[in-house]
Amino acid sequence: MTRALDTAGTAEALDRYRERAGQTLAGGVVSLVGGVVVGVLSAPAWTGDVVAWAVCFGVALVLVGTGALVIARRMRAVLAAGEWSAHTAVPVARRLHSPVVVLRSPATGERWPLTVTAVRWRQDSARPGPGGVLWWCGDPRTGGVLTRPHSGELFWAKPVRGGGARRRIVRRAEERGLPALATSLAAPSGPQRAGGGTVPRPKARRRGRWRWLVSASVLVLGACVVLSPDATSPADPQIELTVLSEEPDGGCEVRWKDPWDGRERTGPFTCDPDRDPQLADWETAFVVSDGFWKGELYRWDDDELRGPRAWKVLDGFAVGGALGLFAGLAGGAVGLWRRRVPRPPVPAAAAAVMAPPVAAAPPPSPTYARLAALAEQQPVPGPRRPEADVRSAPWWRVRGLRRASGLNGLLSAAACCAFVGGSLLLPMEGFQRVYLFGLGTVFLVLLALWSFRVLRGGAGAARLLARAATAPVPVVRRYALLHDPRDDTPVLVLFPAHGGPDDLPEAVLSLAPPGTQKDSRLGLPPVPTGTAELRGWLDRTDDGRPVVVPWIDDRPLWPAGPYRETGTPEATAFLDRLAPPPVPDPRTLP
Repeated sequence: MTRALDTAGTAEALDRYRERAGQTLAGGVVSLVGGVVVGVLSAPAWTGDVVAWAVCFGVALVLVGTGALVIARRMRAVLAAGEWSAHTAVPVARRLHSPVVVLRSPATGERWPLTVTAVRWRQDSARPGPGGVLWWCGDPRTGGVLTRPHSGELFWAKPVRGGGARRRIVRRAEERGLPALATSLAAPSGPQRAGGGTVPRPKARRRGRWRWLVSASVLVLGACVVLSPDATSPADPQIELTVLSEEPDGGCEVRWKDPWDGRERTGPFTCDPDRDPQLADWETAFVVSDGFWKGELYRWDDDELRGPRAWKVLDGFAVGGALGLFAGLAGGAVGLWRRRVPRPPVPAAAAAVMAPPVAAAPPPSPTYARLAALAEQQPVPGPRRPEADVRSAPWWRVRGLRRASGLNGLLSAAACCAFVGGSLLLPMEGFQRVYLFGLGTVFLVLLALWSFRVLRGGAGAARLLARAATAPVPVVRRYALLHDPRDDTPVLVLFPAHGGPDDLPEAVLSLAPPGTQKDSRLGLPPVPTGTAELRGWLDRTDDGRPVVVPWIDDRPLWPAGPYRETGTPEATAFLDRLAPPPVPDPRTLP
């Protein structure tokens, strides 16, 4: 059995997932510490709202990052114990719930409804590609790892709870046409033995646990130093207290006059139980004059600080941070020393046991018949409101060219700046004006970035595409419309205009998705195969490739890249990703 973790790209995808989780957790910690520091060092009243938002945002990021790290650990265990298998899949949307995909077992035909665990902006990457296939590793009864073939994104999926919910989801998937057999994609193969009789020993992955421990310990120590009463209150006033009630252990309720606003305040305090009985209703204390603990009462008893219990908790965090810093530095030093020790390569006999060589058949050629059959399997896109005709309208009125040039982003940023500027003219309180100033600064930065993009090359690229789209003499080619499994970008694979089903492609042309952000396929040709008129050919990119705009059904499709002829290693790898080898029928296997 070939472990899923040993297949090409899986370990790298898992490392990226864990790195994103660590960055999210670090961002949450920074937001929490930053909010506390702002609350300590700032005196204006509006900083309370800033601290509240920063703390809430930090808590959310910490929870998301911690959960993602736990999921990454589960993924590694599952991928190290199992192997990939290809399954036909159908996504099923549920309101107010995480998305669900239904997999079909290629061996038994059983349906597996699985809930995808992912944040909202990553859920679309878990949907099956045009071939309706997902790779799966794990146990459908307990959970496992899902990925779209060649996408480089891993997702944790767990079984749907409730027998009734599972039956309803499977019924909806069958109504949408769950395919009976995966015929377009194969599960990935394992690593093969290297030449020379040995294979290199797998490089130990650096988890970075000591680095994160050191960073967290430094943050905790820094927060303790900033929040300590010695750092925030160098010179505190001493005031007199009136003891209202007292317990035998020294806990008492006192009343005092605030040294800053003159108001009388009451609160708990730790009185000296050994003071003179004549002073039973009198006590003295210091008041913290600045920082996070401003207004707190404390006293010194034989060089020991007597104050709120929160200060003792702060001391505990400081001790924990110091111990964590020592452990992180020691563990990091040991790990660095171990990584520098050279390790011999794995012998050939052991390598054969680890990854037995598999005699794989050569992949089928990307002929017109094969790619056209793959294109016919994808769902038919819906129509979209037509855009202005580039032959009679200036380029800035054409929706696709505005998007390509960055003019849409520039106009949106300008509108937001105008809105904030108009709002500042209205009467409002000081903290509200501060918020608007901050928001306006962000919009001004975005306006400057979009302006730079438009002036730097966006407008020139749009004019270049408009000139290519209105070129007089077209070149007719047959096409097959496929989608890149990595990011679902539409791709035209172009063939000679007059030929047969065994013709090989001449070139590939990536397209800018004409649809909306919610459904990027809107506006694509309803027929995935046919003929296209290629206009342009006169202008070229910096690397010498021609600029070509395809016309299908008397409507241009704006390219997202240059015209790439086949025969180069880049184009060959791109075609292999678009049309990988098919999955064999398990009923025909020995």
